[in-house]
Amino acid sequence: MDYHNMPHYLAELVLEGRETLVVGGGRVARRKIEGLLATGARVTVLAPTLDPVVAHWVEAGRVAHWSGVFSAEVLAQRPKFLLVFAATDRADLNREVARLCGAEGILCNSADDPASSGFLVPAVVRRGEVVVAIGTGGRSPALSRVLKERIDDWLEPGWAALAEVFGAWRERVVEVIPQAAARQSFWRVTAIRAACAGEEGALDGKDADAWFRQRLQERE
Repeated sequence: MDYHNMPHYLAELVLEGRETLVVGGGRVARRKIEGLLATGARVTVLAPTLDPVVAHWVEAGRVAHWSGVFSAEVLAQRPKFLLVFAATDRADLNREVARLCGAEGILCNSADDPASSGFLVPAVVRRGEVVVAIGTGGRSPALSRVLKERIDDWLEPGWAALAEVFGAWRERVVEVIPQAAARQSFWRVTAIRAACAGEEGALDGKDADAWFRQRLQERE
């Protein structure tokens, strides 16, 4: 099957406390490490030299550092790495990292070779718990960045508050609307109302609970 025609399965991974490895210590590796640290993952970086920011994270104890050369033995470490990022400035080394990871059943992202990767990293826009991921199947990172910028301009901060209040009221909504079909309709109508009326913007920094309580009272 042609790589670019393969369907990809998108998922939000829970990486808190999980072991991850970044091979490379430069600018690209720094971006990968920054994203991993935000998830609470345990990060090890393997590189002879480090970007100053990465070196600071190592000194602060946020990242473990191995200064040796990558080899298959690195992947035999226990506990086993859940994810590996090949982020060096050598395309041949990145491919070799991805190949060895594949042989060990470890998912690897190769920074400059999507075809050899076990997973791709989309461009992401975040508003609290609301996350929008943009991918192009590895065809065009530049296009992903342009789309990310457009969505970033469009997605108002109020959507974060809306997601938070929806989560906080889930159990109460089950009590008030026990029928699953009616409950699904309520959630959908409430979300559409916020989007179409622009009310999600009013939730930013305001009383989102009061807004939602009113919506539920209207339903009762």
